[in-house]
Amino acid sequence: MILWLYGATGAGKSAIAHSVAEICEKHGFLLATFFFWKTAAECSNITRFITTIAYQIARAIPASNEHIEAAVDADRSIFHQSVDTQLEKLIIEPLQRLHSTRFNFKAAPFVIIIDGLDECRGNDIQSGLVKSLAAAFCWSPLRVRILIASRPEVYLHSTFNLFSLKPHLSRLALSDDYSAQEDIYQFLKDSFDKIRCEHPLASYIPSSWPSAEVLHELRWKSSGQFIFASTTVKYISGDPYELPTCRLDVIRRVQPPRGEEDLPYADLNSLYNHVLSNVRNIERVKQVLGVLIVVTPGRLNFIMPALKSDDMDNLFFWQPGETKACLSQLASLIECRADGRMSVLHTSLSDFLLDPCRSQQFYICREFVLGDHAALGLRHVRQKELNQYSVMFLYFWILFLMC
Repeated sequence: MILWLYGATGAGKSAIAHSVAEICEKHGFLLATFFFWKTAAECSNITRFITTIAYQIARAIPASNEHIEAAVDADRSIFHQSVDTQLEKLIIEPLQRLHSTRFNFKAAPFVIIIDGLDECRGNDIQSGLVKSLAAAFCWSPLRVRILIASRPEVYLHSTFNLFSLKPHLSRLALSDDYSAQEDIYQFLKDSFDKIRCEHPLASYIPSSWPSAEVLHELRWKSSGQFIFASTTVKYISGDPYELPTCRLDVIRRVQPPRGEEDLPYADLNSLYNHVLSNVRNIERVKQVLGVLIVVTPGRLNFIMPALKSDDMDNLFFWQPGETKACLSQLASLIECRADGRMSVLHTSLSDFLLDPCRSQQFYICREFVLGDHAALGLRHVRQKELNQYSVMFLYFWILFLMC
């Protein structure tokens, strides 16, 4: 009855939700949609959710209109009541009354699509909405199917794992089993072809632009996530008075942007700021990110095995499980596997965090990270723990001196 589509930031959840909505609308299946969006006040909270869905149902099934209007006329304060009450009075009861008239629901729209649930303000509100929808429709004779798309936040995992809800819920993960690299390369190639043909300054763009090498570079930077590629194309083609060739140079850092108003990754900056601003203990999270980003696994592998979450606990003198606990708030950006191995899902996250102009309060200073971890390694040496952390001390100390 409810399908949860989840995946990392920029994995394409919204694109899928929009495509499914378009297909359902084309075939007459679409009942209602709601797309939460963190930067739009009216779309970032639950206040208008039920009323918006009810309004769309009235339009999709005109016969339900009189029953919904009757519910509003019966209680004008309904718009200020709880989500559960609004859901019951404005959607469930009107549809049940319509069902009692032997209305043919088999020929009516039946799909509700909710995108960006994690961008609704309030973790408890998000979880509560899932529970309310499941409770409202689970025993209903109505043929309603709900698609919910969001990031894989830990509290949503907990909600979808509730035993009482499992019979009514399914899940679909946008996992690493599918590689989007070739699709992203084709998207970039097609987008640049379009820019060369349609941009107002197209006559000044060489036919060989951009090179295959540059396309491969952009594909690699995307880390398999469409959001980087789409943001790149949006920036390069977004100004009719600027040469796309010059804007591509800004993306590649061959030349600097004109100023604060010319930020190539404003959308990505907003996205990362939103995710990181919801982290409880950001300083502790930044310590872990410092190791993952500044000291990459590729470098460490020359000296010692890549650090796992348990190793990170020992490195920082933390209690077992503290690394996994703090990273659970960043499931959409950092992958923490069952065996403890950790990896950054987005190359662009590293670029963001290492640039003080973009990340601001979330900035990670490379020199500070190396200095702090050299001190940590020395602490392990002083405690006569002649293990991998002693070796790490030497490694960090060498890097620190080279800065």
